[in-house]
Amino acid sequence: MSGGLTRGARDSLALGLALVPIGLAFGYVAEVAGLTWWMAGLMSLITYAGPSQFLAVGLLGVGAGIPAIVATVLVANLRYTLFAASLAPHLRDAPRRRLPLLAHGLADGSYAVTLQEATDHPERPRLDRYLMGSMIVSFGFWVPSSVAGSLIGDALPEAVAFGLGFATPAIFIAFLVAGMRDAIGVAVMLVAGLGSVAGQDVLPTGTAPIVAIVVASTLGGTLTWQRRPR
Repeated sequence: MSGGLTRGARDSLALGLALVPIGLAFGYVAEVAGLTWWMAGLMSLITYAGPSQFLAVGLLGVGAGIPAIVATVLVANLRYTLFAASLAPHLRDAPRRRLPLLAHGLADGSYAVTLQEATDHPERPRLDRYLMGSMIVSFGFWVPSSVAGSLIGDALPEAVAFGLGFATPAIFIAFLVAGMRDAIGVAVMLVAGLGSVAGQDVLPTGTAPIVAIVVASTLGGTLTWQRRPR
């Protein structure tokens, strides 16, 4: 068992280090939104979804209601169902009792390294051990850095604090760039973005992004379906 755990942990060290500045940024924006250090740490432990956590504390900061926050995070996390579906064929020999824990820890980075391991070494059994090793490293860096970011938030120089405050839009801009590969992608981004802004004045607080995402996703799916040859 230790071999798979060790490989997963070793291959995820760079990922863990990359999570530190993002965790610090999340802890800072959580503290600005009114969360205590232990709340920030607990959120990182339980939710364990960086972009969604930034979304949640951003909505908290503008006074959004709990239903709107939950719905927005749910939509943002739907991609994890696709991650799980693509890894499922490689986890047939994993103990069933371990699957819920693996599902909770299946974040973007761990998914990427685990899928690469499955592709490079399909003959190796028990991929769940490799994924578990990656998760241990990711949690080990992400949760403490979130707590640290919250604790040192007030002591940060103004310039650094401003940079960390920009972390939320910077992260989602990075996600957007990858999706703007064709005209449909650009149309979806524009509808979602402009709809979120325009809806702020006419919809209840926090619900505009949800409505815009649903409309944009429906538009993207329809346009993609129409393009397919019959």
